[in-house]
Order: sequence, then structure tokens, then C-alpha cells
Amino acid sequence: MSVRCKYWFFCMLCITSLPLFSQNMYLELNLNEPAGSSLFASPKLPLDLLRVVEKAANDNKVKGIILNIGSLSGIGNSRDHLWELRNVLEKFKSGNGENKKKIIAYINYADMDVYCLASVADKIVMNELGTLNLTGYSVSMNYVQNTLEKLGIGVRELRYFEYKTASDMFTRNSISDADRRQYNDYLDDIFYYTRDKLKTARNWTDAEFDNILSYNYFHSAKSALENGLIDSIGRKDAVLEVLKNLEDAKIDSFAIYGEIESSLTREQRIYSPRKSGDLFKRSSRIALVYANGQTDMVSGMAILSLSNTIRELADSKRVKAIVVRINSPGGSADAADYFSEAVRYAKQKKPVVISMGQVAASGGYWAALNSSHIFATPYTITGSIGVIATWFYDNGLYEKAGLNTQTLKRGEHADLYTGFLIPYRDFTAQEEDQYKNYILDIYSVFTGKVAVGRNMDIDKVEAAAQGRIFSGLRAFDAGLIDSIGGLSDALNLARSLAGIPQDGKVRYDEYPKPKFYERMLNQFPFVSVLKRIFSGKNSSDTASMLAEIFIPYADLRYRLQKNGDVMPILPLR
Repeated sequence: MSVRCKYWFFCMLCITSLPLFSQNMYLELNLNEPAGSSLFASPKLPLDLLRVVEKAANDNKVKGIILNIGSLSGIGNSRDHLWELRNVLEKFKSGNGENKKKIIAYINYADMDVYCLASVADKIVMNELGTLNLTGYSVSMNYVQNTLEKLGIGVRELRYFEYKTASDMFTRNSISDADRRQYNDYLDDIFYYTRDKLKTARNWTDAEFDNILSYNYFHSAKSALENGLIDSIGRKDAVLEVLKNLEDAKIDSFAIYGEIESSLTREQRIYSPRKSGDLFKRSSRIALVYANGQTDMVSGMAILSLSNTIRELADSKRVKAIVVRINSPGGSADAADYFSEAVRYAKQKKPVVISMGQVAASGGYWAALNSSHIFATPYTITGSIGVIATWFYDNGLYEKAGLNTQTLKRGEHADLYTGFLIPYRDFTAQEEDQYKNYILDIYSVFTGKVAVGRNMDIDKVEAAAQGRIFSGLRAFDAGLIDSIGGLSDALNLARSLAGIPQDGKVRYDEYPKPKFYERMLNQFPFVSVLKRIFSGKNSSDTASMLAEIFIPYADLRYRLQKNGDVMPILPLR
């Protein structure tokens, strides 16, 4: 054999011995939160995480996943994210139509939602010093009516629809019948959905599940093992032992997605999503637009800017489809409609698919109306088709603070909005009648747009309106959404509607793209105030700026800033 042949033989031997060419590999999804960050705290579910799982599902070298959720706990506010990840992991287990794939979950501190995510695994391993806390679900209602009375702040609720309870926390000190009904329905939906998932995954009967939640909800690792909630106790060695017993063939190597330092395998090789572009030809593009916060022109979703982005994407020939991820409790009706019209404009040119997150209700639902298709998770709060106004006024505050307002006016109602920080008086009966007529008109516009956007009979819309909230499951039955699904489902449908082949490469572009100074400001407290000062927007609005600093509760702060506005809005519980 010549020297050249020996050289090439040695090179090929080295290359084929690398883990990259292993035929039996496990991927560790390390969901532990790096220092100073929180993987699921953001309303933006990491797109790369979903794409990594989808890539691994079609990768014949990947035989299974180690789902490392050791320190992921107490994140019930991201229930929709956990469901979406579980959903794609369920699809991963079915493989690419050939061999089934396996999942091993490692948990440390887990609540109901984290445990439900872990239950997708074939085997669950728990840290010896971990905690499993299965208490169920609840919704807490907070009421500040008595507090506002003591402060001398009067509140008038302009509500004319049974379930539009967005002002209850300010005008009541206990739960209303309407809230009791609609939130009990919501809890039933999500509780029984999670129960059924856990029963199927762990092969429990109804009685066994009920016993766990009622009498045996708090577990150490030893107790969890004895009660059949987990399959093994330990850390890395226990996970590897379970893997060894689970797989017939020897696992040659590991790859990792996530942080290496806190991983179980300590594998250095990163497993990345499939490349989304091609070096020599233009790839198809799908735009992913995040619409988070109140439906407001400048703050929250920043709809004025975001709608322009959607229109620009609609006009771009390179963008084949648009997916909008909405997390919004509503806010301004004008802003919600402005956004909805931008979506309607875009839909005339290309598919626009909506993915609803934790909440897309009231104005958040309005914003989604004109899309090609609407997805919601089972846990999404949506619907709340209705509008309401709340009027805060002086009812002793000025006297307690030593303030006095005197007004000269021309016109019977010219003094209605005058005062220091809040108006100095309540509505008259005539003024309330004027507001009522306006609110009913806006409600009629809202329901009419739902009927057109969703192609529904107005009577069917009215049956699902009056401000009532729905889970994603119940919204599907009512015709308010098209499918139960997550962001991954929305992206796949957008791809299909755009006519992009399944084997074709797609580039995903995320919007809005943060400006440099915004990325810097996000590292500091009082960020919303600093942004306003930095951008020069509304810098003269002293009352609003003071409210942002001294009123920590965001919903109350927003209502004071929008005092008297008629809004399609839902309070975040």
C-alpha cells in the first residue's frame, strides 16, 4: 500500500470513528435554566427547541432523547409552552414512520405541569433529593375595592355584558356568579385534559389519580417511586442505567441541545436545528411575528409598528407565509382592529396563521380574526368577546392628600375629565347613558367582525360572546378557533398552505427585531419608563410615568392610564 493510500485510509478511519457518524445516538435536551435567564419565562417559546426535536425525529442516528428538566419548576405561567413541547415530543416518539423512539425524563423539582411534560417519557428518573408536588390547578381572584375606598378612589363599572368581568377586581370584594361559572368551566377543561394525559401515560385509573391529588400529592423521590409516579432514583448514573435497560442496541454517543455545564451527559457536541438556508440558492422564508402584551398602538404589542411590519412582510416576494404568535389580554379596540386589518391585508397575498399562547382574549382575539387559520393550545384563555369601561374618580383622595381642584368651563360636560391624576367627579346619569350607547355600538362592531372573520352566523357569535372566556378546547367547539395545536403546528400548516415541499429548506425570520438600545435597556429596572424617555414618546405624560413607577400592579396601572376608555380587555389573573 502506497503512502498516499495509507494516509487516506487513516483519515477515513478517523472520520468514521467520530460520534457524528454514530448510528446509535441519544440527544440530551437540557432545559435547565442558565444563570440569569429563564427558558420559559418569556412569552416567546424558543423556536430552535421545537426545530431541534423535529430534526431529531427524522434523524435515523438519534434513537432517543434524554429530557433534562431537573431545575425547571414553578412555571405554571408557561403551561402552554410545556404543552407545546410535550406535543412535539409525542410526535418524536413515533419516529419517521420506521422505528419508535424513546424518551427518558430526568426531574428534580416538579409541579403538575412539569410532571405532565415528563410523563411523555417512557421512563422518569428523579433526583434523590427532589420534590414532586401534584396539587392540581386553581385560579386566584384578587379584589381591591376596599383598598380603593380607603384611599378615596371611586370606581364606576360600565358593564352591560354578563361575562365581561374585567373590572370586578376594582368594583367587588368577592367572586361574581359569572366569573365562578366561566373560570370553573376553564378549570374543568384544563384539569381533566391534564388528568387524561397523566392517566394514559402512567396507566392510572380514575381512582388512583384522585387518590394522588386528594391524599398523596406531595412526594420525595422514595415516595414517588413507591407510588409508581417515577421509575428510578438518581442522577446521571441512574439515567444511563435506565437507558441501558431501555435500548436493545448499544448507544455509541450523545449530543446536546442547551447548556453544557448543567447537563447530565456533559457532552460537548451541540445538536443544532436543521439548516434553514442554502448557500447557493434562495430558500423559502416564513416570517414568525410575536405579538405580546396589551393591544395598544405604542406600548404593549406596539401595534402601529407591528402592523407595518406585517404589511411589509405581506408585500415581500421572498416571504411565503406569516405566522403570528399572540399573547394578549386585549386593550384598545382601535389598536386590535388596526392589527386585524393588517392581518386581513396580508391574508389576501399569502397564508397568515395564528398561534395563540397563554392568553389571546378580548382584543387579543379581535387581533386574530382575519387570519387563514387559528391554533390554540388546550390551556389557552381565549374568547371574551365584549367590551367594558372603568371610570376611576376622586372619592375622598383629594381631601386626604390636601389637594383641591376648581374648574371653569364652557359646556355642561367640559369638566368631566379634569382633576389631578384622576378626574375629580363621577358620571352623571346622562353621561352614563351616553357611554352605554357607545359601548353597545362597539360591541356590535366586535361581534360583527367576528361573524365576518370567522364566517359564522351572528346568532352563533352572540352565543359565544357576552365577554365569556373559553379554554382552547371549548373555543374549538364554539367555532372560535380552527384547531388545537401549538407553534410547531402553525409553522407546519403555514408551510403547507404556502406550497413549500416537506423536503424543501425553509428560513424562519423572527419579528420584531429588537433595536440595540432596547436590548440594552431590558437589562435594567424601570425599563418601560426608560424606553419612553429614551425614545421621546409621551415624555410629557407625567401622570402615566409616575403611575409606572409607583403602582406596581400592571393591570391597575394600565386601567388608570386608559381611564374611561371602552376596551375589549381581560384581566390577567
